[in-house]
Amino acid sequence: MSLVYVGVAVAVIGAGISAYSASEQADSQKKQLNYQAKVDANNAKIADWQRSDALQRGEADAQANMRQQAQLIGAQRATLAANGTDLNQGSSLDLLSSTKFTGAADVNQIQNNAAREAWGFTVDAANTRASQNLTQWQANSINPTKVGVMTGVGSLLTSASSYAGKKKAA
Repeated sequence: MSLVYVGVAVAVIGAGISAYSASEQADSQKKQLNYQAKVDANNAKIADWQRSDALQRGEADAQANMRQQAQLIGAQRATLAANGTDLNQGSSLDLLSSTKFTGAADVNQIQNNAAREAWGFTVDAANTRASQNLTQWQANSINPTKVGVMTGVGSLLTSASSYAGKKKAA
C-alpha cells in the first residue's frame, strides 16, 4: 500500500516539475517575442528616418544642381553677350534653351532617385511593422500559466493511465 502512495507522490512531483518547466519555457518564449517586437518597432522608426533623410538629401541635391545650372547659364549669357551675340535668337537661344532643358532633366532625375530611395524605406518600414504586429500577436497568445497547467495535467493523466495499465496487467 505504501508503494502506491510513493508512486502517486512521484507522479505528482513529476507533473509539477513538468508544469513548472513548461511554464518557464513559455515565459521565456513570450519575453523573446516581446523583445523582437520592440526591435522591429525600432527598425521601423529607423526606416522612417531614413525615408525622411533620403527626401531631404534629394531636395538639397536638386537645389544645389539648380544653383549650378543658374551659374552655368549666367556664364554662358555673359560669354555670349561679351562676344556681341544676340541672346534671344539663333544658336545663342538654342544653347541657353538646351542648358535649361538639360538642367531641368537633371533636377527631375535627382528628385526621382530620392523618391525611389524613400519608397524603399517606406516599404521596409511597412514590412517591419507587419513583422512587429505578428511577433507581438504571437507573444500575446502565449499564456505561461495555461501552458504549465495543461502540461502538468497531461503528465498526471499519462501517469494515471500508465498505472492503470500496469494494475490491469497484474
